[in-house]
Amino acid sequence: MSISMIITIETVKILQAAFIRWDKDMIDEDRGITAIVQSSNLNEELGQVDYVLSDKTGTLTQNFMQFKKMSIGNYSYGT
Repeated sequence: MSISMIITIETVKILQAAFIRWDKDMIDEDRGITAIVQSSNLNEELGQVDYVLSDKTGTLTQNFMQFKKMSIGNYSYGT
Protein backbone atom coordinates (compact mmCIF):
# COMPACT_ATOMS: atom_id res chain seq x y z
CA MET A 1 0.00 0.00 0.00
CA SER A 2 1.38 3.40 -0.92
CA ILE A 3 2.16 6.07 1.64
CA SER A 4 -0.44 8.43 0.18
CA MET A 5 -3.14 5.78 0.62
CA ILE A 6 -2.16 5.26 4.27
CA ILE A 7 -2.26 9.02 4.91
CA THR A 8 -5.67 9.26 3.23
CA ILE A 9 -7.11 6.40 5.31
CA GLU A 10 -5.80 7.88 8.56
CA THR A 11 -7.19 11.31 7.63
CA VAL A 12 -10.60 9.78 6.99
CA LYS A 13 -10.48 8.00 10.37
CA ILE A 14 -9.73 11.30 12.11
CA LEU A 15 -12.58 13.04 10.29
CA GLN A 16 -14.99 10.23 11.17
CA ALA A 17 -13.99 10.54 14.83
CA ALA A 18 -14.67 14.29 14.66
CA PHE A 19 -18.11 13.70 13.15
CA ILE A 20 -18.95 11.21 15.92
CA ARG A 21 -17.94 13.82 18.52
CA TRP A 22 -20.03 16.53 16.80
CA ASP A 23 -23.13 14.33 16.42
CA LYS A 24 -26.01 16.01 18.28
CA ASP A 25 -27.82 12.65 18.68
CA MET A 26 -24.93 11.19 20.71
CA ILE A 27 -25.18 13.40 23.80
CA ASP A 28 -25.57 12.16 27.36
CA GLU A 29 -28.43 14.42 28.42
CA ASP A 30 -27.97 13.69 32.13
CA ARG A 31 -24.39 14.95 32.17
CA GLY A 32 -24.50 17.16 29.06
CA ILE A 33 -21.42 15.66 27.39
CA THR A 34 -20.94 14.44 23.85
CA ALA A 35 -19.46 11.15 22.68
CA ILE A 36 -15.75 10.87 23.38
CA VAL A 37 -13.66 9.14 20.72
CA GLN A 38 -10.48 7.68 22.18
CA SER A 39 -9.46 5.53 19.22
CA SER A 40 -9.21 6.23 15.51
CA ASN A 41 -10.28 2.61 14.87
CA LEU A 42 -13.68 3.17 16.49
CA ASN A 43 -15.72 2.82 13.28
CA GLU A 44 -13.97 -0.41 12.36
CA GLU A 45 -14.74 -1.87 15.79
CA LEU A 46 -18.38 -0.72 15.70
CA GLY A 47 -18.87 -2.59 12.45
CA GLN A 48 -17.97 -5.87 14.19
CA VAL A 49 -20.87 -5.79 16.70
CA ASP A 50 -23.08 -8.85 16.13
CA TYR A 51 -25.25 -8.98 19.26
CA VAL A 52 -26.66 -6.43 21.67
CA LEU A 53 -27.74 -8.01 24.95
CA SER A 54 -30.75 -6.56 26.73
CA ASP A 55 -32.88 -7.41 29.73
CA LYS A 56 -36.50 -8.56 29.52
CA THR A 57 -37.84 -5.01 29.17
CA GLY A 58 -35.76 -4.47 26.04
CA THR A 59 -33.51 -1.81 27.51
CA LEU A 60 -29.86 -2.17 28.30
CA THR A 61 -29.20 -2.89 31.95
CA GLN A 62 -27.58 -0.10 33.92
CA ASN A 63 -25.36 -1.30 36.75
CA PHE A 64 -25.94 1.39 39.36
CA MET A 65 -25.28 0.93 43.05
CA GLN A 66 -26.41 3.43 45.67
CA PHE A 67 -25.18 3.54 49.26
CA LYS A 68 -28.11 2.96 51.65
CA LYS A 69 -26.87 1.98 55.08
CA MET A 70 -23.87 0.46 56.82
CA SER A 71 -23.12 -0.27 60.41
CA ILE A 72 -19.71 -0.90 61.92
CA GLY A 73 -19.67 -1.84 65.58
CA ASN A 74 -21.89 0.64 67.42
CA TYR A 75 -21.92 3.20 64.60
CA SER A 76 -24.53 3.38 61.85
CA TYR A 77 -24.02 5.28 58.58
CA GLY A 78 -26.79 6.21 56.13
CA THR A 79 -30.56 6.36 56.48
